[in-house]
Parts: sequence; structure tokens; C-alpha cells
Amino acid sequence: MGLDLRSMARAAISNSINGTWGKKPLGASTITQQVAKNFLIGNERSFVRKIKEAIMAIRLEHVLSKNRILELYLNGIYLGAGSYGVTAAALTYFNKPLDKLTIAECAYLASLPKAPTTYHPEKDPKRAKNRRDWTIDRLVEERTITKKQAKRIKQEPIILQPPPPIPHYADYFVEEVRREISANFGESALHYHGIIVKTTLDRNLQNIAKNSLQAGLREYDRRHGWRGAIAYIHLNETEGNAWVKQLQNINPPPGIGNWKLAIVIDILNTQSAKIGFTDGTTGEIPLKNLSWARHWKKGETLGKKVTQVQDVLEKGDVIVVSSMEDQSFMLEQIPSVTGSIVVIDPGTGHVLALSGGYSFEINQFNCATQAQRQPGSAFKPFVYMAALERGYTAETSILDAPLSASLGDGLGAYTPRNYSGNFQGLIPLRSGLELSRNVMTVRLAQDIGMQSIKEMAKRFDIVNDLPMELTMALGASETSLLRLTNAYAMIANGGKRIKTSFVESIQDQKGRIIYFNAPRFYQTTNLQGHPILIDDRETIADPRVIEEMIKMLEGVVQNGTAKQLIPLTQTYATSLAGKTGTTNGYKDAWFVGFTRSPNRRNLAVGIFVGFSSPKSLGEGESGSKVAVPIFESFMQKALVGLNKQEPLK
Repeated sequence: MGLDLRSMARAAISNSINGTWGKKPLGASTITQQVAKNFLIGNERSFVRKIKEAIMAIRLEHVLSKNRILELYLNGIYLGAGSYGVTAAALTYFNKPLDKLTIAECAYLASLPKAPTTYHPEKDPKRAKNRRDWTIDRLVEERTITKKQAKRIKQEPIILQPPPPIPHYADYFVEEVRREISANFGESALHYHGIIVKTTLDRNLQNIAKNSLQAGLREYDRRHGWRGAIAYIHLNETEGNAWVKQLQNINPPPGIGNWKLAIVIDILNTQSAKIGFTDGTTGEIPLKNLSWARHWKKGETLGKKVTQVQDVLEKGDVIVVSSMEDQSFMLEQIPSVTGSIVVIDPGTGHVLALSGGYSFEINQFNCATQAQRQPGSAFKPFVYMAALERGYTAETSILDAPLSASLGDGLGAYTPRNYSGNFQGLIPLRSGLELSRNVMTVRLAQDIGMQSIKEMAKRFDIVNDLPMELTMALGASETSLLRLTNAYAMIANGGKRIKTSFVESIQDQKGRIIYFNAPRFYQTTNLQGHPILIDDRETIADPRVIEEMIKMLEGVVQNGTAKQLIPLTQTYATSLAGKTGTTNGYKDAWFVGFTRSPNRRNLAVGIFVGFSSPKSLGEGESGSKVAVPIFESFMQKALVGLNKQEPLK
């Protein structure tokens, strides 16, 4: 009947005599009652709850078999170490699927429901083994195994084999997933409800994105020279290998990754240095592997050329190195600059990859979602799109000539300048975007009015309330890389509204889908049986305007500030479109672009590079020089995989 009346009576008498009703009362629930409590009633301590639990237990017994009730119980019970259900526990404790467990391992899991924490082998090995052996004895009593088998099984120690740690290639992404779930379902859903979350992450693209961003930041950092050793250890020749222990006492810097901490033991000659590692082994750094470490002085554009090892290293320097294929080592330096990369599916808004900095170890602040920075010229496409909506075309000529606009009473005048410092006279909108002409863009903003640009920025969810100032036409308002990349994704998909998401679906303990982020389009057939695409996403811009803007952004790659991407379009027979961005004083470098191909899955990708506290990246460190190479590196690898995938429907 699902109830144990004798045990319930005994518990009631005991709690009344000992006065434990309000503290920790003795329980008497059957497995059926616990299933009713866990899945249907809740965990409130009250007589009303116990009555409901009893009624529901009786009903469960009438509609479900004992085996089915036991299955529900085993799949939902907490078994310690964050594991809900025996399948999760098998992976958590032994890194095995349930059907691969030994009898001894099964017996251990069966011993956990009473007190999962108490019977953990790391906390009390003897108590854990005694409890497991008691379970094995019960198997003998139930004639599941023989006494001989039990004797042999009891001799097996409890050896935990936890699964390998989750790789740290998507720390920033995982943190955004946590934020999204917490915002929509609350913190308790994350920690106590045993939910199963399917994210939008594409592992392959995430690895490519993270590696491309890190390589790009290192490349920029190397251009600006060697900042010096991490620490210095005085080497005493009479103490032999005393440096090993001294090196072991130095904490590796955050973000070191797969690199190694090393000490310069000796300068062998002008062409090589001997280094030692924390395990006592040694190696060499040849001059060619530290030639990048130029010393920059104020006013220099190139830096002092390295001609000998002594220009960079000295004995006792603690440094970071990477292994090379020829068994030598390369001098490395963790970048002081940061940046971010975002990859979005334009069809759904799913975030396929994201890295919000060089390393999550260094800084958990996500530059892709939390940093509010000026996008510079990367905002210009939305100014030009506002003009296209007002009847301008890609061939409409606008004057690129000196301009001075009054800022109002007593505020002086605003005089924009072009990056090149020159002017080209009357040129078409297409050329103005391709060459990123500032003065022409401000004149265009004057002509169409800032109100239309403000409305465009809000419609594409770049800035909620764009200030009505001409400087805003050049990207002086702040936004995040995620928002700007999503805006470009909406251009890429033909002007359909999408919202970025890191979570595709969420299931509860019972396997029910409680959240599903479905694309708002689907394929069906017409009356003749031909496939047609139904798309009920909101259209936020005229498709004709979008198409013309895409062609203009393709022109940026073919003829403008992103021409270095042309080989990619030729190699992979795909169209690339996008726009660079560089802010005043070279404080921020951007590139946001997308692929456009009918035969493969398309991507929208945004890149941002800058310092955590805004300061100049250096003269000439523009979006073309800093951000575009990261986009190029990502696409070189990503397009190979996308070539083999089904096209996005």
C-alpha cells in the first residue's frame, strides 16, 4: 500500500517521548513516500505534508509497479558530491556508466542514501567500507550473491575514480550560462534542483576562438617588446642545484597555461642561454627564440634589435617558456592587453563560442559581455543603413571635405578628421564605408539627422538611448561586443530579430523540458508537397536595405580596411563582410564580420582588443592591424569545419 504503518507509529511515539518533532524527528517513510515527497509534495516539515505524502504514496502504488517506483527513487535521490541519481553518482565516484560498475562499486553506491557525506571514503575510509560490506551481506541474505562471492568482493578496496576535470577552454562561456540560468530560474535551480542544461556551445569553434584570440593578443604584445623577468633568484655557484627549491617556491603567474616556469641558470654564449625547471631538468633557449623581445623606449617605433642573449636575459631571471619541436624553448610573455571574441549563429542568436579575455585565471571580468567600450567605426554601418532607409543608395555621393559643426552656445565647434588626414571630395557612400571616412560620415549624419541614427541603434539593440550628438555617428557611444556582434548577425540573416542565448534547453530531474530556446522558423510543405520555410521572426529592416548594406560590407573586405581577408574568400569560395573599428587615440580595436554562403552554416564573429583600463594600444594599432588578424586566424580554421556541415536551413 506504500506505507509502513508500524514504523510510522513507532516514529510518532519516539518523537513524542523525546520531544524531537521540531528538531530532527525520527522518520518512517517508505521508498514510495520518498518518491511522493521528492517529485510531487515537497520537503516541508508539517503534519499536512505527511498526510498528503501518505495519500499520494497510496495512489502511486495503484498506478505504478514497485520496480518503476524504485527506478524513480534511484534516479532522483541525492548521493553526495553533487550527484542526483545513481547514474550521475556512478560517473562522479567511478567515472563509469551504470552498467559497467562492479558488484563492489554498486554496493558502495547502495550504501550512500542513508548518509552520503558520512560514508565518503575520503572522510572516513573505515566507516565507508564497513557500510559497503554491510550492504554486501544484505545481498547474500537476499540470495543475490553467494557467501563465497561476498568474501571475495569485501576484499576489494573502495577506489574512487572521479572523472577528469572539465577542460577550462570555455570558462567565460560557462559563467555566462550560470548568469543566464540564475537570472531566469534563480540560484537554487543551479545548485539544488538537479537540472540538465544543454548549452549552445560548439566545442570545435570554442577552441578555435579561444586559441585565435590568445594568439592575436600575444602577437600584439610581442610587437611592444619584453617587459622583463617575473622574478630574480640570486644563484650561488657553490650551492649546486639549490635553485630548484627556490624556483618551486615561486608561484606561476595566472594565465601561464601549458607554458613552464624556468630560471636562467647560465648564459652559455651570445647565442644561447641554459634554463632549469621546477623538476630539476634543464634546457636551452637559442637567440632566435627570443629575438622578438625588442626593448622599446619612448618615441621609438621599432625598438632595440636583439643581437645577443644578454640583451634580454641574465643569470637568475625567472621566466616563462614554451616547448618547441626541436627540443629547444621559446621565451614567452603573458600579455598585459586583453580582448574578446564572440561567435553567433545569425539564424538563431545562439552563441556558439565566446572568450572574454586572455585567461579566466587572470581576470574573470568578461570583456565580451560586461565591458562597455566605444566601437568607433564599427558603428558606421548603422549610420549608412539609416541613410539607405531614407532613400540614399550605395552610389549616392557625399562630400568628403573639411567640416566644422557648431556644438551650441558657448560650446565651440566640432571638427572631425579622417584617419589619413586627407580628403577625397565627392565620393559614393560605398567608398565612404569601405575607406571609413570620418568627415563624410559626420556630414551624412547631419543630412539625415541624428534621430534616425538613434532609432536605428535602438532597433538593432546596440545602444538603448543614443545621445543626439554628431560624435555618436563615429561610434563614440559605448556598447558591448556581444550586442554589436548580434546587431551584425541581424544584418547577416536578412534583418530578422534575434536574441543572443547561451542555453538551448533545460530539463528537470524527471527529464521534462522546462526551457527550450527554439528558432522562430521552421520548414514545412505547401499544398503541392514542395518544402517551404516559415519564418515568424520579427523583421526589423527592409530586406532591400539589408541586401544593399551587406554588399557594402563585402566591399570593406574587397576594397577597404579589411582587404587582407581576400585570400580567405578565394580559398573557401565564400563571401566575407564586416567592418573595422578604431577609437580615438587607438584605445580600442574592433572587427565585426560574418560569412555569407548558401552552402554552409554562416557565422557572425566579433573581435575586440584593448586594455582593461582604457589607454592607447600604440600608434597605428588600428582595427585592421590588431583585430582583423584574429578574425582571419579564426576563419582559417573554422571554415574548414563548416565546409563539411549541412547548410543552415
